[in-house]
Amino acid sequence: MVLDGTVLVALAALTGSLIGGCSSVAAAFVGQRIQERWRRLGAELEVREKLYGTFVEEAVPFFVDALQQSSTNPAKLMQLYSRVAHIRLTAGDQVLRAAEAVAKRLLEAYEQPPENPTTVIARYANGETKLDPLLEFTEACRQERAQLVSTYGVGTFNG
Repeated sequence: MVLDGTVLVALAALTGSLIGGCSSVAAAFVGQRIQERWRRLGAELEVREKLYGTFVEEAVPFFVDALQQSSTNPAKLMQLYSRVAHIRLTAGDQVLRAAEAVAKRLLEAYEQPPENPTTVIARYANGETKLDPLLEFTEACRQERAQLVSTYGVGTFNG
């Protein structure tokens, strides 16, 4: 069977249209998957940032309180431990260890005699970094965030 020119041109056009259509469908599918992946990452980061931020906001007043007095209401302290437990459900090992270390430092701070807040602020202003009880935790959170973004693909995340 010999194909004449018009049939050959029609088959070529049909094949080209079919390939172009498949390419469009494949590109749309891949694009949707990438968008969904970034959306999920954005939602996950938002949940973690909110949890970690709440933990920091709840921990700071306890550290200030520990400077001023040697005892606390255990029920209040358990609120912070409930955040640690929540972090345990979602965070990586490094963030979890850092959150547990914050809780431990808090208990140790309450075991110390009260200090003059002005003296503590002066020591911190002079560069005594061990006074920042949340430094390790916040650094671990930053590293975890960067790792999550890098594992979800190339590019930057602005969400």
